Amino acid sequence: MTKGKMAAIIAALWIAEMTGSFETAMIYAALKALIADFKDPVLVGWLVTTYLLIGAGAAALAGRLGDIYGRRRVLLVLLAVGVAGSLISAFSINYAMLLTGRAMQGLTGAILPLTVGLVRENLPRERVPMGIGLMISGASAGTAGGLVIGGMIVDHYSWHGIFAGSAVFAAVAFVAIWLCLPRSPRVARTAPLDWLGGVLFVPAILALLLAISSGPKWGLFDARTLGTLAGGAALFALWVRQSLRAVDPLFDVRLFRNRQVLVANLTTALVAMSTLQITLVFSVLLQAPRWTMVGLGVTATLAGLVKLPSNIGSLFAGPLSGWLTQRHGGRIGMLIGGLLTSVGWLMAMAMHGSITGIAVILCVISFGATMLFAVGPTILAGAVPPDRTSEAAGMMTVVRQAFLGIGAQLVTLLLATHTVIGPDGGASYPTERAFMLTMGVIVALSLAATALALALPKGAQEDAI
Repeated sequence: MTKGKMAAIIAALWIAEMTGSFETAMIYAALKALIADFKDPVLVGWLVTTYLLIGAGAAALAGRLGDIYGRRRVLLVLLAVGVAGSLISAFSINYAMLLTGRAMQGLTGAILPLTVGLVRENLPRERVPMGIGLMISGASAGTAGGLVIGGMIVDHYSWHGIFAGSAVFAAVAFVAIWLCLPRSPRVARTAPLDWLGGVLFVPAILALLLAISSGPKWGLFDARTLGTLAGGAALFALWVRQSLRAVDPLFDVRLFRNRQVLVANLTTALVAMSTLQITLVFSVLLQAPRWTMVGLGVTATLAGLVKLPSNIGSLFAGPLSGWLTQRHGGRIGMLIGGLLTSVGWLMAMAMHGSITGIAVILCVISFGATMLFAVGPTILAGAVPPDRTSEAAGMMTVVRQAFLGIGAQLVTLLLATHTVIGPDGGASYPTERAFMLTMGVIVALSLAATALALALPKGAQEDAI
């Protein structure tokens, strides 16, 4: 393979990965405008949660289907649906239409496991680790683009414009993949696919999210709360049973028997619920009006620019995490990343009154978070058989996306525990007390994720190829 061909493949996959991150982050730039239009922070929070939840469902299927029907083909389908969903949201005339388009966009949340698989499929063996690291760094670049470009669009046009922009982005990625990547091989099957086991977890997650969002209104011991939780638990149990019984499961829970796989996914869940909520928390903090006595009252564009240095720094955190994991084991990378994020959130609790201070804090948190984000796939690559790599990457994406959704709803509810209504009687915003409570919970979860790293083999070296 020539260097030019290799560069074209990496660039196309990088653009595709950026698309998913762009669509995840752009909604945060529009939170203030959306809350002003719909008058309900929890309702707006579902635009975040729904996207992440659909992404979790898509990732459960995309990795395995990519292995069977071809990763390039499946990736093109996801991007095409993402374009359609973006256009529906861009031209939406009510909340239901907006939410429908946003749900369709959620399919782009399954891009990462496909790009990781395509890197291994198309690049020479010695180039695979760097290729995977670049895919992880693409997430930081896409997040930066979503916040900065999304903020500029919101400030100079409206929140409808960010969806038009994401449609263009996804269309460019579609063309790049179509032109630069060769067709993926298809794998012959000897047993029918376990479709039921592959999708059962979606209603289970929905039940859990419903309990989290509506439980405070219903009451902790209300029959609806307890029934929803019990239903979700029952569906999870059924899902696990179905996966264990299936000859060819779409999502093989047996992989969790491997200690490294289990620890990597548990850490991912805790990090997704806590420190990966960084954009949600700080977007609200930066854009909340100054009369709240905690917000800095900046525009959506400036809020994105404040986050930009941390996104640029995070471009180097992914390759560094992979380098550390490959040479010293995943334990070191996780410990360093976890400690950085915990320290960063503690700094945020103590000094959040200036734009400069927040920019520095974001750099610390984001660097650590990206290290944690990047170390997981490298651990999995060394812990599972080669023919299960894409499936394992998809499994981790499921865990991350699902708990990102749970975390987003949790943070939204925590921020809503103490609010103040504007002088004009319009939208309500979190108080400093609400932010301190939210950050305190995030610190506790980040420290728990850091402690989990101690369960990894000391000095074990993972082979990312």
